[in-house]
Amino acid sequence: MWYERLQRFLYGRYGTDKLSIAILVAGLLLSLIGSLLFWPITLLADALYIWALFRTFSRNIPARQREYAAFLRFWTPAENWLRKKKQRFSQRKEYKYFKCPSCRQELRAPRGRGKIEVTCQKCHNVFRTKT
Repeated sequence: MWYERLQRFLYGRYGTDKLSIAILVAGLLLSLIGSLLFWPITLLADALYIWALFRTFSRNIPARQREYAAFLRFWTPAENWLRKKKQRFSQRKEYKYFKCPSCRQELRAPRGRGKIEVTCQKCHNVFRTKT
């Protein structure tokens, strides 16, 4: 019975997305900082919680989608950069990462091959490097 009422209430609402989760995480961090250092910061955390709830229960879906698209224009490059750094860190024992001296393209080669001659795929510059 209560589940059906909840479903009826949530019908036509926007729901959660990455922006809402990011707002909640920021609120959690501010809440922790506020409890340790300066208590008025927790009021800002509470405002972020309210904003996340407002976005979740909003029926103005086009406005929420515009906010989310603006957030993704910022978040997607940052997420890709973090993913690339994580991949590079996890492969650090198998591959040596380096940059082409002429075009600064990031390249990788298997470790343990000694000195090798590398041809950059972007500018076709040939150079020697140690792996």
